[in-house]
Amino acid sequence: MVVPQERKDSEQGIEDMINLSDLNEQSILNNIKARYARELIYTYTGSILVAVNPYRMYNIYGLDMVKRYEGRTLGSLPPHIFAIASTSYTKMMKATENQVIVISGESGAGKTESTKLVMQYLAAVNKSGNNLITEQIVESNPLLESFGNAKTIRNDNSSRFGKYIEVFFKKGSMVGARTQEYLLEKSRIVNQASDERNYHVFYEMLDAMSDAEKAKYGLQPASKYFYLNQGGNSAIAGRDDAENFRKMTQAMDVLNFNKQERETVFRILSSVLHIGNIYFKEISNENNDNTVELGSDAEIKWISHLLQLSEDWLKQSLTSKVTEARGDRVYTAYNLDQALDARDAIAKALYSRLFTWMVEKINSTTCHAEREKYTSLAVLDIFGFEDFSVNSFEQLCINYANETLQYFFNQHIFRLEQQEYTKEKIRWNHIDFIDNKPTIDLISTKPAGILHLLDDESNFPQASDQSFLEKCHYHHGSNPLYGKPRMSGMEFSISHYAGHIKYDVTHFIEKNKDTLRSHVIELMCESKNQMISQMFKDMRDRLITKTLSKTTGRYITLKPKTATVAASFGESLLSLIDTMTRCNPYFIRCIKPNTTKTAMHFDESVILQQLRYTGMMETIRIRKMGYPIRVKFPHFIERYRCLLLGAKIPARELPNEVCAKILVTQGPTQADQYQIGATKDE
Repeated sequence: MVVPQERKDSEQGIEDMINLSDLNEQSILNNIKARYARELIYTYTGSILVAVNPYRMYNIYGLDMVKRYEGRTLGSLPPHIFAIASTSYTKMMKATENQVIVISGESGAGKTESTKLVMQYLAAVNKSGNNLITEQIVESNPLLESFGNAKTIRNDNSSRFGKYIEVFFKKGSMVGARTQEYLLEKSRIVNQASDERNYHVFYEMLDAMSDAEKAKYGLQPASKYFYLNQGGNSAIAGRDDAENFRKMTQAMDVLNFNKQERETVFRILSSVLHIGNIYFKEISNENNDNTVELGSDAEIKWISHLLQLSEDWLKQSLTSKVTEARGDRVYTAYNLDQALDARDAIAKALYSRLFTWMVEKINSTTCHAEREKYTSLAVLDIFGFEDFSVNSFEQLCINYANETLQYFFNQHIFRLEQQEYTKEKIRWNHIDFIDNKPTIDLISTKPAGILHLLDDESNFPQASDQSFLEKCHYHHGSNPLYGKPRMSGMEFSISHYAGHIKYDVTHFIEKNKDTLRSHVIELMCESKNQMISQMFKDMRDRLITKTLSKTTGRYITLKPKTATVAASFGESLLSLIDTMTRCNPYFIRCIKPNTTKTAMHFDESVILQQLRYTGMMETIRIRKMGYPIRVKFPHFIERYRCLLLGAKIPARELPNEVCAKILVTQGPTQADQYQIGATKDE
């Protein structure tokens, strides 16, 4: 019995969805489902790779697969992440044009693993004789994963920061790499939701260290620490924290961390845990104001010892604030809430400063290349779209980033395609697509975008989360993309490209300011540990501006207006997009198959929602209706003039006329398969 091709395609799925004969939501979903059932997790949409997370590892990423895909044309072999990496690498080599692979998707869709696989491929095909620089670039990943990834309700290994890795090449040889980090989630250091964890490194350290090493840092089991026990049971099925600690310390060796640097890293990590266990007792002073005193000195002594700080100064920083008036220092005692906030602020500053130092340390080892001198292949792995039971400031920033990346995708795939066809005077049907620019404007446009309103309020001493929310309602209440709560709750909602999301504004201003009091920075600068002291001196210097006085001719130190988290992140995001627009992009769309992290379980409703908001339907339609192969006239003539069977081409004949003569040789049946543009054949 002969099975019709359409039925065979329907049952087994086809590799490139552009070739679907019946194009609709259900046929796309069925195609991905049919391939997933056959354990084929990759599918093309032209040059875009759709990757459905299997929640398990397959043996399809070995050196044999690297060799199989190396140098091969996209589409000549079954869909694979190595095919995208190979095509991008080959184009960089041949066209000497910078490339970027944009890996996007929801939290839990598999972006982190996809990034590792791309880096693994580049390391394998790289022609460098210097294996050390290649190893250092690859080994930076387990280090950053330990310090920047955590278990969330959606994902056991969720990246809680964004990273843009530029790998530099010279004649096909890997000569260096630079990592840019974005928006580490600081709140996780001090708070975790039920069934979530703090950053992996804490659990790895406690699981792997010997009793003697733990005693050296005053460490106990994870369940004893407030910063680690809020989420409940900290074990992750299938994750070996002790083995990951071994990989992390091995990475430190490869990346030239010296003994003192490693020791200081563990001192800081241990101190963060001790800080979380500081508790306070409320007392009343003579004015009947509630103030606090430390409940115990035990943790203070450990922190003072580990960070090599003044014990008295540390106590003072935790229980009172310092203001300067006419050259005098005035100490004001904290109440309980203020003391707890001060404690958490110190912990967040220590860890986030350590993380930034770690990235700088990696770059100092791996980045000996100058961006202008070499071609680069960059990989963007940035947080996926997030919608939790309670969404806060971090989720707004993350979803703003995703809106911006979706716009970049729209611009490249849709608008640039349409502009190209118009420029080439090609006849075709214009396709409208969902433009998310109005949502980006709602969030970020001056002067009344939500993040700009937040910055304005953050600069007013008397402002509150409530006053910020009222301004949002005032400016955006009539915007159809913005929603007010039915009751007078502390929230607003935004219609994102990925869905309607509510944001709780509680602590928005505090998180945006992210202020660490100057006397705490000075305390850390006075550490007798040179590495810790220098970390915070660098931080202090970035916050201080010097200007030349016209009257005295001396430099005056000014207290600057500290950049807010929203402003800094917005600038970084725009800089990232600007860098990416100067590269040739490839896209990997990661899809989460279910919400329970179950291996090989395909939930149609979960996947269909993601296909809708990733613009997959429009992508397939525009590519299928258009002409994906485009060749400039000179190249076309050089390649296919043999079809003229030796006929001479008159010198005055225009290139488009020569191309027309070549194409006519294919007969009238092929006439609707091509068009001749202004500069190229389509």
